Amino acid sequence: MKKTMLSIMLTAALVSTSCSFIGVSAKENSMNNPNAKDAITVSQNKNSASFEDQKTNIFFKGKSSAKIQITEKDILTYLENNKSSFTNASGKSNFKIISMKKDNLGYTQVKVTQSINNIPIRGSQFVMSIDKDGVIKNIIGSINKNYKPLDNVKAQCISPKEAINIAKKQFTYTSLAKEPTATTQIVIKDGTPTLVYSVNIYYTEPEIGNWEVLIDSLSGNIVSKESNIRYDGATTGTGTAVDGTNKALNLYKSGSNYQMIDSTKPMSGKIKTYTANNRQVQPGSLVTNTTNKFSTEKFKASVSAHYNAGVVYDFYKNLFGRNSIDDKGMNIISTTHYGRSYDNAYWDGEQMVYGDGDGTEFTYFSGDLDVVAHELTHGVTQNTADLVYRNQSGALNESFSDVFGVLVQSYDKCNVKNGGTWKFNANDWVVGDEIYTPNKPGDALRSLADPTLYDQPDNMKDYVNGSSDNGGVHTNSGIPNKAAFLIAKSIGCDKTAKIYYKALTEILSSTADFSAARNALVSAASQIYGDSSNEVSAVNSAFDSVGITE
Repeated sequence: MKKTMLSIMLTAALVSTSCSFIGVSAKENSMNNPNAKDAITVSQNKNSASFEDQKTNIFFKGKSSAKIQITEKDILTYLENNKSSFTNASGKSNFKIISMKKDNLGYTQVKVTQSINNIPIRGSQFVMSIDKDGVIKNIIGSINKNYKPLDNVKAQCISPKEAINIAKKQFTYTSLAKEPTATTQIVIKDGTPTLVYSVNIYYTEPEIGNWEVLIDSLSGNIVSKESNIRYDGATTGTGTAVDGTNKALNLYKSGSNYQMIDSTKPMSGKIKTYTANNRQVQPGSLVTNTTNKFSTEKFKASVSAHYNAGVVYDFYKNLFGRNSIDDKGMNIISTTHYGRSYDNAYWDGEQMVYGDGDGTEFTYFSGDLDVVAHELTHGVTQNTADLVYRNQSGALNESFSDVFGVLVQSYDKCNVKNGGTWKFNANDWVVGDEIYTPNKPGDALRSLADPTLYDQPDNMKDYVNGSSDNGGVHTNSGIPNKAAFLIAKSIGCDKTAKIYYKALTEILSSTADFSAARNALVSAASQIYGDSSNEVSAVNSAFDSVGITE
């Protein structure tokens, strides 16, 4: 077989990290063909990772003066005889064939990786296009041109099992989707070959993670961690909510999957929605679908939670400039499908959790915007007044969540975000009407307009003393709830929201009782609208009506 010199114009630098790769040196085969006129041009690949040297792009075009047999053995012989055109390093087994495929035009496409002693150099690959007559038409790829010669030294490296254990410790996950394996590769940094193990770590809970970890086979140090997930970025979709309506959703596309992650809000965190898959775990698994249409029954609770969390964020951001729950851009996390027939929803101090209900007394708890707003407002309270959850301060904690639950739903119903007029409607002042007894219309969990409908007092003369329910936090909240209803009826929802927000976030202390709440709300109204304003009078009159004195 006639040998062909492939003259290479190199401009480039190379890739990798450190460890001592240990191999066996060998003299390279010389090659003599001064008449060769083929040329490979090269340019730098500027996308190389920082843990390895930059590779050199190679490009050969034109008819070679030699023909080769299209067999693995003859192709490798050709490459070894011409290796000085590819690399300046000495050694043996410099190439490995990854694949050979014949196309419908009669060309054989041969994918080749550079190697050292049969161990592939990471990312150093090229493709040879060979026609049916054995003539090389193209060679295209990127390689490591220069690296140090290898010494005849025996390596003492960690085992593949040890490498896998090191890789596992880099991540937090519930379980692995598949058992990792460790494969050997070489990376080159500053011209020094490094033998590494490549370990894939793939998990789906609590979020989807797919990582390649490179571990120095001699020291066990982490060379790099790279995500295999190809994030396509923010996108949109639709979903069917608990009430059967179609909702526009802000989603995130990751490869071929659509995830319930809303990254469109002007905050450092994101709105993320998970499913516990009817287990009592949290956050669970990120809600994901292969299309951007979340229209089946299993997604209804998650659609409502995700959409409603965005509405609550917008309410606090648009009205008060609040940057998420903590005003610092924290993630807003919801877990749906918690437990089996779980009749509750709660804020756990870090995130929201929603049960599915038993289908008779309750349906999916995330299906009512005022419930979602109620629970997320517990987070706002935690990060502001931090009202102690017992006795009167605890009842105030519940009351502020009820008040803002109603205000958020009313704000959304009136489309205030998009220029609608925010109108007071007494029928709006209920909580949980959309998820409580789904087959029985017209009832609710609580009414702020008339707390007595659901066994709550609406005046201090009926205040319930006792130790149960942390001193009656869900019962006695009816009294300040009634006052809030009367205030909104008098001055409207917009002014009520501003007064209540200022009192909650700036004036109330953690152990405030009902009287302190009255004083805080009067102070807020006075600061916003003036000491002698109608708004101050409305607050005083409402609290007088329910028997809460200064």
